[in-house]
Amino acid sequence: MLGEGPAPVEFATVVLLKAQDSTHVTATTTDATGAFSLPGVAAGSYLLKTSFIGFSSDSRPVQVTAGEPVARLTVRLAANHATALKEVTITATRPTIIQKPDRMIVNISNTVLASGYTALEVLEKSPGIYVNPKSESITLNGKGATVILDGKKTYMSEADLAVFLKGLQSNEVQQIELITSPGARYDAEGPGGVINIVTKKGLQDGTKATVTAGGAFTKNSRQNLGLSLNHRRGAMALSAGYTLSARQVTTTEQNRLDYLDEATGQVLTTHKTDLVNPSRSLAHNYRAGLDWTLSPRTSVNLYLRGFTSDKTRNATAATQLLRYAATPDSTLLSLTDTKYGTTQYSSNLGLRHTIDSVRTISADLDYSNYDSRQTNLIVNSFTTPEGKNLAPGISLRNVLPTAIQILAAQTDYEQTIGTHKLEAGLKFSRVETDNDARYEKLDREIDWVNDPQRTNYFSYKENIMAAYLSYSGKINKLDYRIGGRLENTQSEGHLVTSNILNKRNYTNFFPSILLNQAVGKDDFLSLNYSRRLQRPSYQDLNPFIYFQDIYSYSQGNPFLRPEYANNIDLTYTVNGTYVIAAGYSRTNNLISWVTQRETPNSLVTQSRAENLNSQSQYGLTITAPYAPFAWWNISNFFNGYYSIYSLQSTENAPQTIRGFSGVYGMTNDFKIKGGWNASVSGYFQSPAPYGVSRNRGQYSVNLGLQKKFLADRLALRVVYNDVLKTSRALTDTRFSNLRTRSLYRWDSNFLQATLTYSFGNQKIKASSKSRNASGDEESRIK
Repeated sequence: MLGEGPAPVEFATVVLLKAQDSTHVTATTTDATGAFSLPGVAAGSYLLKTSFIGFSSDSRPVQVTAGEPVARLTVRLAANHATALKEVTITATRPTIIQKPDRMIVNISNTVLASGYTALEVLEKSPGIYVNPKSESITLNGKGATVILDGKKTYMSEADLAVFLKGLQSNEVQQIELITSPGARYDAEGPGGVINIVTKKGLQDGTKATVTAGGAFTKNSRQNLGLSLNHRRGAMALSAGYTLSARQVTTTEQNRLDYLDEATGQVLTTHKTDLVNPSRSLAHNYRAGLDWTLSPRTSVNLYLRGFTSDKTRNATAATQLLRYAATPDSTLLSLTDTKYGTTQYSSNLGLRHTIDSVRTISADLDYSNYDSRQTNLIVNSFTTPEGKNLAPGISLRNVLPTAIQILAAQTDYEQTIGTHKLEAGLKFSRVETDNDARYEKLDREIDWVNDPQRTNYFSYKENIMAAYLSYSGKINKLDYRIGGRLENTQSEGHLVTSNILNKRNYTNFFPSILLNQAVGKDDFLSLNYSRRLQRPSYQDLNPFIYFQDIYSYSQGNPFLRPEYANNIDLTYTVNGTYVIAAGYSRTNNLISWVTQRETPNSLVTQSRAENLNSQSQYGLTITAPYAPFAWWNISNFFNGYYSIYSLQSTENAPQTIRGFSGVYGMTNDFKIKGGWNASVSGYFQSPAPYGVSRNRGQYSVNLGLQKKFLADRLALRVVYNDVLKTSRALTDTRFSNLRTRSLYRWDSNFLQATLTYSFGNQKIKASSKSRNASGDEESRIK
């Protein structure tokens, strides 16, 4: 379907009617290339009607003969230059939460609280998502998930992804897709599924720009600036964006570590640590894109994305050492100065070609480069309870560089067969990482000398080859999708310093099944099954040593194995609105970070990732929106699950941990006279087990207010986050002969004001959606 230019018209409505009485037969919309298909139409005479806003409608007869294919049609819509209607406003509001057979869609743009937040904070407030406040790792329904942006992976580590999402403002986010049962077309990475962040896009030709500025009123500052540009003319579309995020953050942590007698469980020694960690960060995000429709059948796109971040922190830790007594006999003071810089850029070249009315092929080529450099200076000293020095200080410094390169290629094929659809594809990715860690210690408080026990050089190479096949369709009232994905992984980790080589070669099959049965007009019963995996992150495989003080450090584990998860869910949707879902999952080779003594009698503790047998989880999810009045909408969400962890590392006896966890969230949206909108939201998180740890419960309440001016081009949004100052993470852990309790607090209480101004054409047509081939590999950078 073509418009003026002639440029393809996307999202045009196509309706097929019977010629005799205009009875509705079927309907669809056009894709990014203007193409559409209406499979499974019986022989007969029909009327084909097409329409789109801003164009005159088209109507033409179509004859379908049994055994003969319908000739390819070219529909040209003429621009409608009639005078626009005046004083008529039609507003369509989508539900905040939409449940589909394989995913839940959260329409962020409908809520006031989404404005003035970062994308990471939006995720925190989405149903079923938990963002660890300390590590900033993201889980979905208690399991690890892969985060993608507009269907593409982000090429970032957990830490850098968090910084990137802090720079992406919520007014740029259209919706969050929580895909708990991804099909075979998706990479198998992510036991909990896929979280797709969909950014806002428009409709018509023209130029649009949006400027955003915001700042928070809190004890620490946080500011953001953003500029977004979109231009589309005919067959070509250009887009660009830049965001600047400056943040000052102070976190505090109180830890109690008990060293226990192996036989009696008696406390032998206790370390009490108070940590204050102020930091400053400055992050730049930039992007550029080109979409070019070469012909009605063929389109290409090129995307570039970059990210740089600089962060400094000056942490102070005071650790009291207690032996058999309640009073300390000495105190360890640890000062850590850290400088951390990251540069990452990625590129994507995509091609999509429509072979004919039923067949489409696409290809993507991706390259990503990631460089980071971290330097630490750690000064330790011992004092008496009165503050007198006991011994000369111990000083360490290190340089921890990381370089990661990712190359990936993918091709996908689609074919419509009657009322069914066949999808197939191939993917190849190659990853190379290099890490040259250099440690030095201060000798006699005069000279820095090499520390050979900690210095190491680690390289890692990985090739993944994948193929998938998926078949979907409709039989009476049953929609189905059956697929399988085959992935072969070849990896080589080389600890050069110790000359340790670890090679692996494994092949796995990942089936997926989706059945959706209509049991009423708007009632549906869905059954989903999928098998997925979680590969270790590249940094988790790297045996770098990261010191907190001379008594504690963390280190990667080059012998980690992937974890595998089998998930099954049964979902019942009532009246297309109310949803209740029950599920079960089983995860083997569970990856979890544990803390142990360096040696059986040592006071030095080591934290590292381990494979800890398995996790079984039984879950229940309820979604219940309610509108008591036209001006008041309520969204209710409950997610509860019972988890059983079977834990055993290579050096410890088996241990079983069981427990229930529940999350209840509510959002109230109000429309107030004078064009104001307000929102009150909150959540309660019950205590929850996670691996060897148990997180205590917490709750939070948030407020939001919005007002638009200048024909909705200028928007003022104010949010007050964590009004009651109740957000914190309290964690208890018992593993082997260690017992810990940790209380972690962060800058959750703030008042943020954001101004957004848009000018130009406010309905730019959406860019084409090329699939990013290397996204799965990027998500494993931590």
